[in-house]
Amino acid sequence: MFAKREFLIQPAKRFLADVKNNRYMLWCLVVRDFKSRYTGSFIGFFWAVIQPIVTVVTYTFVFSFVLKVRLGPAAGSQNFVLWLLCGLSPWLFFSENLIRSVGILSENKNLITKSLFPSELLPFSILLSNLVNHLIMGVIIVIAVLIYQKNITSLFFYFPVYLFFLSLASLGISWLISSINVYVKDIGQIIIVLINLWFFYTPIVYEPSMVPANMQFFLKLNPMYFVVDGYRLAFLGLEHPQWKGMLVVGVTSVFITILGALVFKRLKLDFAELL
Repeated sequence: MFAKREFLIQPAKRFLADVKNNRYMLWCLVVRDFKSRYTGSFIGFFWAVIQPIVTVVTYTFVFSFVLKVRLGPAAGSQNFVLWLLCGLSPWLFFSENLIRSVGILSENKNLITKSLFPSELLPFSILLSNLVNHLIMGVIIVIAVLIYQKNITSLFFYFPVYLFFLSLASLGISWLISSINVYVKDIGQIIIVLINLWFFYTPIVYEPSMVPANMQFFLKLNPMYFVVDGYRLAFLGLEHPQWKGMLVVGVTSVFITILGALVFKRLKLDFAELL
């Protein structure tokens, strides 16, 4: 038992030590990512806000005005825009991390092949860069909630808990797919297809109650179901947290992070040769 615990703890300790020892390099990677995305753009990082807003407006038009979807009492809000924004925000953060991390090692092969570079920091830098945009979006949601609902409940303090677990899972999957992509170049296309399917399998644009009772079990096999539900709970104050759901998210995120770290550690031995 002790050996198993050490097997899991030691990689985490080494990663944290690498982050601490290379914190300036990590900061430079994050800054470089920001500049590459927004330098030369007319409105700069405001694109990070415009994209989700345009997406929300589009889905609101389709589902609220065309399909005339109406929210039930369990939604916590009758404002479809606000409800959708709370569910879409974690999804955009999660999917952006995955899409941008797939080819990150190939894009930085000069760093990996010509120096003793801690390549595991590259997916982590993408996560931190996207986290800044996500937090800006979070501030906008808080302002919108204050305007429409007049207050933020004490359940808002669950937001950093769900964000932490979501970040862990995103990092683990990013390590996994970025390392495999060095060997299998089709991973990028596979991830795009999976993300498109995963989006509609997650109750973001529809209420979970709209799914037939005999399908609810399959819906709850999806950890993002509980993340989206947790965000709406935190921002809209729907109800007290579902501890079972939070446990599923926590255990799943830790498992995925450990798996991603172990796979990355094993495959990185041949990165320099294959890249």
